[in-house]
Amino acid sequence: MRFIPGSLLLMLLVSSLCPVHGILEIYNTNLKCLCKQTTTAFIRPRNISRIDIRPPGNGCPNTEIIVRLRNKATICVDPASDWAKRVLTLWRKRKMNI
Repeated sequence: MRFIPGSLLLMLLVSSLCPVHGILEIYNTNLKCLCKQTTTAFIRPRNISRIDIRPPGNGCPNTEIIVRLRNKATICVDPASDWAKRVLTLWRKRKMNI
């Protein structure tokens, strides 16, 4: 009879240490800022191959816009700049039409 309460206690302890919640949290949050420095310099939209927008997360309080150029360069853009806002709206419209 003492075996059943002991095994139940052991199962409760093991299930509380399960790392599944931590793994899911890692995939769903921004744990580290990728942009150490941002630029406000204009980048021609035809030179952009991809735009990644990372929302604020637990480890990085900033919204990050990471622009990948056709020549494989990666540039972090200031999300508050006027030209970046215009390029993002054009980029979204272009993606919706494709």
